[in-house]
Amino acid sequence: MGNVAPNFMIMLIVSFALLRGNKEGSIIGIVAGLLHDLSFSMTVGPTAIIYGLIGYVCGTFNKNFYRENFILPFICTLCSSLFYSITCIFSFMLRGKLNIIFFMKSIAIPEMIYTITLSLIAYQITYLINEKLEMSERKTRNIF
Repeated sequence: MGNVAPNFMIMLIVSFALLRGNKEGSIIGIVAGLLHDLSFSMTVGPTAIIYGLIGYVCGTFNKNFYRENFILPFICTLCSSLFYSITCIFSFMLRGKLNIIFFMKSIAIPEMIYTITLSLIAYQITYLINEKLEMSERKTRNIF
């Protein structure tokens, strides 16, 4: 468990997608995925597509979502982290390098636990940032 870190990108994408909607969630996901691909990958695009899908799917819950509720961000982060781990397993399988039990036990499950635990704190911070963004949008648009 020492070499595993939480996936902060998934936390931010899920939080902003739930608060802002599927359009902005997918844009944030694609930009975050491109940044990830440009920084850590030899190919540009796969992580952008995955993060974009996560942002879009989580953003669809925006309309029927009570923002002060922390259960839906928790569940969406869990499902998103699981989806990301499954796509990583699939990409490793394409390269012929995978011991599924080892990957799940030593990387995927600890990463999901860290990500889910910290997502509650990240959601609260994102919620405050979103409130300030909406206040500034109301002032510029003169919406009550």
